[in-house]
Parts: sequence; C-alpha cells; structure tokens
Amino acid sequence: MILKFVRALLFHSIFILVVMTTVMDSTIGQSSAPDHIVLTWKEDPMNSQSVSWRTEKKIEQPLAQIMEASAAPYGEEKAKYVEAYVQQIKLERGKEYFYYSATFKGLLPGKKYCYRVGGSEGEWSPWTHFQVATEDSDTFSFIYLGDVQNDILSWGARSIRAAYAHEPGADFTLFAGDCVNDAHRDGQWMEWFDALGYVTGSTPIIPVTGNHEYDDELNPKSEDVLSVFWPLQFELPLNGPKGLEESAFFMDYKSMRLVVLNSTMALRSAQELEKQTRWLEATLSGNSKKWTVVTFHHALFSARDGNHGDYPKLRDAWLPVLEKHKVDLVLMGHDHVYGRSSRQMRTIEVPEGDAGPVYVVSVAGPKMYGIRPSKRWMERAAVNTQMYQTITIEGDHLKFRAYTVLDELYDSFDLKKQKGKYNKFVENISSENSPENVFPHGGYTRKPE
Repeated sequence: MILKFVRALLFHSIFILVVMTTVMDSTIGQSSAPDHIVLTWKEDPMNSQSVSWRTEKKIEQPLAQIMEASAAPYGEEKAKYVEAYVQQIKLERGKEYFYYSATFKGLLPGKKYCYRVGGSEGEWSPWTHFQVATEDSDTFSFIYLGDVQNDILSWGARSIRAAYAHEPGADFTLFAGDCVNDAHRDGQWMEWFDALGYVTGSTPIIPVTGNHEYDDELNPKSEDVLSVFWPLQFELPLNGPKGLEESAFFMDYKSMRLVVLNSTMALRSAQELEKQTRWLEATLSGNSKKWTVVTFHHALFSARDGNHGDYPKLRDAWLPVLEKHKVDLVLMGHDHVYGRSSRQMRTIEVPEGDAGPVYVVSVAGPKMYGIRPSKRWMERAAVNTQMYQTITIEGDHLKFRAYTVLDELYDSFDLKKQKGKYNKFVENISSENSPENVFPHGGYTRKPE
C-alpha cells in the first residue's frame, strides 16, 4: 500500500511538472481576459488577502493592483502593483490555461479595498471590492455549504445563490468538499465558478477536499490523485501536515480557530490517519481562541442508506481529540442528507442542557441519499432537501441557522459559552415539535423499507 501510494504521488508530481512546462506554439484564438477570479487566504486573514485567476493566453507580466476603495471613480495611479506568479496546465485536446496567484499584504483592519487583476500587456478584470476583518474580534458570520457535486449549474447554483442572497455580508464561505463530481474535469469547475458568479471575487472561499476532489482519471492504474486544478486555483495555508499543505490546514479568524482536515487521505492508510491525528492534537493544544470549528468531508457518524457511509477508524481517531479539546462545532458533508447532534460524546460526560462538540452534516446539491432509522444518530434530520447554513458568532454566543433552498428556517440552535463549563445548548427548533422533511413516499430512505 505504501509503495502504491508513493508511486501515485510520484505520478502526480511528474504530471504537474509536465503540464506546467508544456507550451503551445500557437496562441491564436486565446483570450487574455482574467477568468475564475477567486479570493482565498494563504496568510493571516486579518491583514492579507490572496487572489487567483486564469487566462487562456499567457500573460508575461501578470499583476494585481490594489488601493483603498473610494466612492469616486478612477484614480488607478494610486494603486499598488503586486506581482503574481504563474502556473500552466495543459488539458486533453491541447487546451491549456495559465493560472496566476498574488497575495496582498499589510492590509488595514476594517478597510474596504478595491482591486483588479491582469497584466501590463493583457486585459484587466473589473475593479472589485473586498473588506478586511475589523479589529472587533467578537462579531462575524460565515456560510457553510455541503456537497454541491452534481448538476452544479442547473441545480446546485440555487443553494449557493440563496445563501449569498440571505447572508450578503458573510465574511467567507466554507465548502465542505465535493465541489465537483469529477476532480480533473475542467467543465465541472467551470460550472462551479459560474454557479458562484461574481462573489468568488469579493467574498473569500475556504474549500475542503472531498473524495470527489480525488480521481484516478490521469492514470487508472494508480490511486486517486488530487484535482490538478486544486493547487492552481486556490491559494491556501501551508501550515498543515507535510505533504498535505493546502488540503489540511488551520487559520485563525477573529475569535475562532478553523481547522480543515483531509479525510480522504486519512482514510487511505493507518499512517495517513495517524499523521493527521497527531497534527490535529498539536493544532488544538496550541489553540487560545474562544471558538474552535473543525471541518472535513466524510461524516464522523453516518446513517445514510447508500454504500461507503460509516468510517469507524476515522471516528475512533478523531472523536477523542475533538472531545478532549472541547471543539465547539464540526462541519461535514459526504452523506447527502442533513443531520445535527450535540449528544455524541464517547470520552466525556456532559450535563444535560449542555453540549459536547456539535456535529452537522449537510448537502447543497441535488444528489440525495436517505437515512436508515436503525442507524440514526442525529436529533434533527432532513432528506431530499437542498440546504445552506449560516454561522454567526457574537462574543460568547454562536448562532447556527440551517435553511432550505426556499429560505425556510429548518434548524436553529445556539451555543453559549459558560466559564469553566461546556457550552450551554439552546435548541430553537426541535424534531419533536417541528416535522422533518422526508421523501415523497413518506419515509426517510430513498425506497420504502
């Protein structure tokens, strides 16, 4: 298994090297217009902002420009230039793209900035705004979306756009994996960017790798490898376990530490699981933030009626660490249902009315599984329902709200910090007094049992 994994990594490295150094002789018909502009964070979110984009025609001197935003137009002469670095990818049938990334540093808290990307000899993007987090560390909100994956533009887009319409001031958006169905298919990533529209250029994205961000399409005889587009289009922190940079990492945002794990790689071998578990332990041990949110793709608990739903090794390794360090919220995907529970403790005793880590799994796209009642772990559930979620933190208070794609409030709970104790859990919507969404035949499984 180890030898096979090394061979897969070697192939992936060789492939990336090849696609980044292959240059076509002709650029006829290629565009230098920036496309797929996306904000992410590679460094401290409190004083920096990274941006990536791509063009069909290579820009020899790729640049980004930035200045403080003003209500007055023009004034480009005041903008600061930031050099970008370029990477190249060549796809099937000779199609190629050039990807660029730049990081704005030394930004001021609370300031709104105006930026554009392009190059000295190419086309420029429109000027777009983003805002740096304020010095007030106690108030912020973000959007959480489960798997989009299939029919991204035709059906997944409505969840994404409903979320942004509902929470236009969100500080960032977290995607809990399976953004696409086929990792290396450019057309699916194009759908994903089309579904998000202009907001990727104004609201930062935090993407999580799911199993569908891995694929063996590049070499069917090897193990799945991470999407060739991932490291090109997302600038992410390099503080994760060695070899998993930009797919496992953490970042501190105001009063919260957000930890991103790569559950796909953790499930590959005992060695991979142990590596991330040790890193998770160290990352949480050194955490001084008031709130801790951990996210990964594969659900730690599962009742879904499809295959590949339960991962006891992952649960046995990570659950004790999450409980030990009093993680507040764990956000997941993969199961294509909605589920939430605050009472899944294994190694700690939490008084009634308080909460251990609260586990949530959700789905934004149209692919749906069901829930086997005999395996149910959640206190609030939904099937056959596209969802989006908002998380708001105000000092010692965390508000979690889950909405259907029709903007109906479906689940709602609050966590309140209690000094020296576990969080107080306030359930605003209970499945005992509010009906749960089921399939048309009236059951929780896709077919009547």
